[in-house]
Amino acid sequence: MRRLIVLPTSRAGWGLFIAFMALVIAGTWPIIGLVNKATLVLGLPLMVVWSYLVIFACVVVMLIGNRIVERDDHE
Repeated sequence: MRRLIVLPTSRAGWGLFIAFMALVIAGTWPIIGLVNKATLVLGLPLMVVWSYLVIFACVVVMLIGNRIVERDDHE
C-alpha cells in the first residue's frame, strides 16, 4: 500500500521541509496580522515588503530543493 504522505529521509530534506513549513506559516493570517501596520519601509507598506520577502524566500527554498534533487539523481 502506498503512503499518502512521504517524509524526508535526509538532513537536507528535513531542512527544506522545515524551511517550507516556516514559509507557509509566515504567509498565513496570524503572522500577516502582525505585519499589517501603517508603516513604510523604503516607501512601501510593511505588508508589501513582508509579502516580497516571503515570495523571494519561497523561490530560494525551491531553488535549493531543485539543486538537492539534481545532485541525488546524478549519484
